[in-house]
Amino acid sequence: MRLLPLPDGGLRLRLDLDEARLLDQLVAQLVGLLESHSGTSLDPDPLFASLEVGGSDEPPEDPALARLFPNAFEDEDDASAFRRVTEQGLINRKLQDALLVSSELSPGLDDVSEPDANTEVLITPETLPAWVRTITALRLAIAARIDLTEEADHARLLADDETRSTVLVYDWLAAILDSILRMGPR
Repeated sequence: MRLLPLPDGGLRLRLDLDEARLLDQLVAQLVGLLESHSGTSLDPDPLFASLEVGGSDEPPEDPALARLFPNAFEDEDDASAFRRVTEQGLINRKLQDALLVSSELSPGLDDVSEPDANTEVLITPETLPAWVRTITALRLAIAARIDLTEEADHARLLADDETRSTVLVYDWLAAILDSILRMGPR
């Protein structure tokens, strides 16, 4: 992975083919996860749905979704009321971000025929926030899946053969996110 700043404030993300395919697969999994939650207990009224208002009463049972959409309040009644009117809008925005990242990443994969080739993605100043939010969502979902909640968990999970590769992907996403934030427009 290599990130280069551009004069217009955008970034050029260069990934080798395996990295690009991995990132594309992760984003596709995030889209699937969000779409699976989008249809839960939402208002059937099309006008109400078009306002992006709606949601379930309870936090999602899936740990990744629960991490992406935590309760906004400690009080259960307040959290439930808030979730009912905000959840669908939050889901829609995360979906839009992930679909934008996917649409920018996927065309570069179609053009690559050599196994050791690189692919480049131009991240404009306008699309940079969507990239940051999507990579952050990926990291949150991965952390929830492997129960990475504290810094001390990282070393334990890295030492475990079953979770090591997932932790390495989590760290790789952190490196991409850190580079984007350091090199992006100020």
